[in-house]
Amino acid sequence: MKYISIIVLCSLAISCGKTTEGSSSASSGAQNNYSLSDLGGSWVGRLIPVDPSKRVRLFYFTAGSAGAVANAADSVGNQWHDFDSSIVVDFLSNGELDMTLSAPIGQKKLRLQGNMARAMTSITGDYVYENFGGVAHVGSFEIHLSTGNEYFTGLDFSGAWSGGFGIGHRQNERLLTFELNESGQVTSGSLINTLTGEEIHHYSPGAGNFGIDNTANGRIDNFALVADDGSIAECDYLLVAIDLELIAGVGIDSEVGEAIIEVRR
Repeated sequence: MKYISIIVLCSLAISCGKTTEGSSSASSGAQNNYSLSDLGGSWVGRLIPVDPSKRVRLFYFTAGSAGAVANAADSVGNQWHDFDSSIVVDFLSNGELDMTLSAPIGQKKLRLQGNMARAMTSITGDYVYENFGGVAHVGSFEIHLSTGNEYFTGLDFSGAWSGGFGIGHRQNERLLTFELNESGQVTSGSLINTLTGEEIHHYSPGAGNFGIDNTANGRIDNFALVADDGSIAECDYLLVAIDLELIAGVGIDSEVGEAIIEVRR
């Protein structure tokens, strides 16, 4: 499948604040194996940009048993809900998916075009994301059907994690490192200014917990990290990759300010 052009994206006519779903017939001769209800459940995975300088985003969406998409989110702070966003879904009986998520204010549009696998447990394809400034990012996506509340349970977080707080902004880049125990509790950590080498914050045991709240889609809600000096870093939510390769989200530190958070093991 060719990457979706920006022109095609811009030609979409979407009515904000309304959720619609549809399932039309496949082309002549195609097998009619799929129905909208096959989208029911939580789907989790990632958005992989064509440009290697752009960051991979974790992503999920959830749909009811009839296939109506209720909400979606990615790891750079975008969230879409059926009560305040436009969520338009077209799912053909041959397994082709065309979904557009549009925030109630500004651009922030994500369009996914892909195909459901015959086993009905994965969907792959291409995406276009358009931000507030109208800049489009393109790439591929892969998402997998969660098995339910046990999908993200029993994960072993133990070991060293490192990454960035403010990735992509050299003037605000910080190195974030942690040692976590099996359940995701912080046992030690630090936030380092990568330009000066200065330790900005130190984290002692009990500073925070990366334990997953929503175990169907790998979401940590209302995350808080308290440094030894009393400063607090908070995130509305973080997303966790099922393979524990990445934990990512958007947060704000009471001293450093707002930034993207990404840590890998």
